[in-house]
Amino acid sequence: MGGRHRKRPLPRGHARRRGVMATPLSPEVILCDNSFVSRQERARSDPAAVAHWPQDVKDRLETALLAISIFALAEIRAGRVYAGWGEKRSLAQEARLAAFLTVPLDERVIEEYVKLHAWSLKGHATPHNDLWIAATAIARGIPLVSCDRHFMAIADDHALEHIYLPAS
Repeated sequence: MGGRHRKRPLPRGHARRRGVMATPLSPEVILCDNSFVSRQERARSDPAAVAHWPQDVKDRLETALLAISIFALAEIRAGRVYAGWGEKRSLAQEARLAAFLTVPLDERVIEEYVKLHAWSLKGHATPHNDLWIAATAIARGIPLVSCDRHFMAIADDHALEHIYLPAS
């Protein structure tokens, strides 16, 4: 057979890495702040709420696996209780939130939070829950999407990719 090896065609959507057939590449994981989740919820009934967002960013989000930290999840639920949502509306939102990958708290997140908290105490006032959310993204090495500008300051000084989408 002359020493040549003929490679079989790959199934559609598969890639070959270093001679080994691999499954399709995993989608990008993007952590979502509650400000983004709230804006996204509003867009369900008012598409104009997100019409000004750049199309390339909307496309990126559309193909990504969207994740949420336990801190953003808690903020969303607390807002619902504060606003006095009824059971039906709350259950509908919980069903939508179930589509997000929930990122748990672990030692890596705690270590990043400690660094961010110390940074915050040195004149970079940031709400504690937002420090936890940023710490989650940094610890996991994933981008964070939000409609809050204060994450920009964290991204300037720390290893955080912040995707800022203005609320208006």
